[in-house]
Amino acid sequence: MLDMYQNETPYSYEEMIEIEKGIYEKLVIRDDEVPVEVNINEILGRDIEVFNDKEYNMPQNIFLIEGYEGNVIVGRKIWSVLSREGKINAINCSMLTSSMLLGILKSCYRKKPNIRVEYFPLKNGEKLTIFDSVKRNLNNDVYYPFNFRDYASGQEKESPKTGWPFNLERKAYLGYGEYHIREFTKKYFNGENMENMIVYDPACSTGEFLNTFKKNHNTCITIGHDLSSEMIAYAKDFVDEALCCDAIESPLPDGSVDIMFLRFLNSEVVCTGKAHANMEKLISKVKTKGRIVCFGHTPVLIKLEWCEAHGLRCLNKIGYDDDHDAIFQYYVFER
Repeated sequence: MLDMYQNETPYSYEEMIEIEKGIYEKLVIRDDEVPVEVNINEILGRDIEVFNDKEYNMPQNIFLIEGYEGNVIVGRKIWSVLSREGKINAINCSMLTSSMLLGILKSCYRKKPNIRVEYFPLKNGEKLTIFDSVKRNLNNDVYYPFNFRDYASGQEKESPKTGWPFNLERKAYLGYGEYHIREFTKKYFNGENMENMIVYDPACSTGEFLNTFKKNHNTCITIGHDLSSEMIAYAKDFVDEALCCDAIESPLPDGSVDIMFLRFLNSEVVCTGKAHANMEKLISKVKTKGRIVCFGHTPVLIKLEWCEAHGLRCLNKIGYDDDHDAIFQYYVFER
């Protein structure tokens, strides 16, 4: 049982990382474990286990996977390999592995400030079998039901109003944290004719993502905007067109974009309300039959149902990384 978060006030980062290390040791699946046959009825007969958290701890680490034999699988992120290797400065990244699965969901709910998840627990061999099934179907939906909220204000965490400042350390962390996503993007769009296509990132950060895309599709035209003047000052050398502006005030004409990458409608970057307002505004920039791709370092705040209700057809839901045997949110929509 992972009932490790019962603090009435926030932990320091140092205290939290020690707790996360303990959760990692409890959940990580060792190399000598092997997949076993899964009997759903037997699992549903097990005693329920509970994971408790607080809104001001790490509730955004709890995820749900729909689509496994009619059941919802609940999991919880553990200490990321990228963090353990010192490649990012956060405890977690976007990648999900078999070790993070907890069980078949019974219920999960929030009663401020408490988060409670009840589940029928899985054994390690069952986790391996279920994860192998999930990763082979890129239309299994992965989503995050809870957001982090600040202890004092009760509000969602957001990036600075003028965007993130630029420095080489931040650039390195951003690059490492997104490497698996860039690689999956390369595979996903491999072989497509991108001649003169407009590829737009309204929060382009360092421009590394668009620059990598351009290397694989050198006839496309990349446009990068960002709220941070420091980021744009760096990114301008790596995209075809660069501009410092708020995404919601994008000057691009409606119906002008072939592919739009949205990497900022995420937890701890914008609040949920702003994410939806930006998405609704930016959809219009994309041509009919154009595509919108949503992902990020942290959970995407826009739910699949909202996108479909706004005229977007979902083509893909998750990405897969061979190197870490991991999945992550990677929504592709057609307008």
